[in-house]
Amino acid sequence: MVFEAAARLSSFSKAAQAFNISQPSASRNIAQLEADIGQALFIRGAKGAALTEAGKALFLAVSGGFGRMSEVITQLQGQQDRADREVVLSLSNAFVTNWLGPRFAEFVASFPDVALRFELLPGTRVGLPEDVDLVSCIRDETANDAVLAPEVIVPVCSPAYLAQHGTLPMGADGAGHAFLHLSDHPRVIWEPMLGPSVRGADQPGTWYAFSDYAAILQAAVDGTGIALGWVNVVAGALRAGRLVPAWQGAAINTGRCIMLVSTRAGPERPVVREIANWLCAHMAEDLAALGRDGLVPDHVMDRSATQTVGGLSYTVE
Repeated sequence: MVFEAAARLSSFSKAAQAFNISQPSASRNIAQLEADIGQALFIRGAKGAALTEAGKALFLAVSGGFGRMSEVITQLQGQQDRADREVVLSLSNAFVTNWLGPRFAEFVASFPDVALRFELLPGTRVGLPEDVDLVSCIRDETANDAVLAPEVIVPVCSPAYLAQHGTLPMGADGAGHAFLHLSDHPRVIWEPMLGPSVRGADQPGTWYAFSDYAAILQAAVDGTGIALGWVNVVAGALRAGRLVPAWQGAAINTGRCIMLVSTRAGPERPVVREIANWLCAHMAEDLAALGRDGLVPDHVMDRSATQTVGGLSYTVE
């Protein structure tokens, strides 16, 4: 607006330069505004243009509007900057609590300019969320996705529980043990460990059902009972000794993988791939250490060593 520029600069000539018009055009523009209002807005002089009282009142109103526009523009620019820096991760609550949590400071320090937003899943995933940079899911490996870990399952408990109750023998019916069960799953998911007894109406042992897998693992750490441990979630707890294998049988490799996939439209941002690579690299360190320590046999971590587990699809992440 020519009037605002002239009032702010105290010069019709400078206002004309600001709008890339001639000085006479700027003068005519302001003269027309004065005619429309019916009052003089400037006192013209050799040293420039000074505002009249009417001009001051109008400038105050106009500059307030321009100031608010500037605030809004700044806010919008800030929102876009945050959107450019934000990375949305849809991960299981149990994975973030048990595996990522202990190394979270290292994780965020590796990406100081990234605004991380976590959307946490308590139990099994049904479908994939839209517009998420990285989603953890369990499926057959595909070439374009990052493989976090093979899907390997180990019954686990606390060292204190193990000392009191002993390991679960192969083929045992579970009598005398407590089991921590995810309510999203049928109990037949325990059949590889407990045999066909889990299909009966009267199932041996004590059963506790939870809708949140993170709560199951916390109960296992606290010594309440035996939980099914997905190795990508419990790897850190196994290495630290908070959890130990609770079964005399071998770990179960379902032949599938925990994947990190993107559901964003368009090309993947480089920082998203860097975050996926960071997670995969640190997981690989844990899995290699578990093999070296004999907590999970090396051959079980090999996805070629596929086992069919009662025809079940394990979908805890």
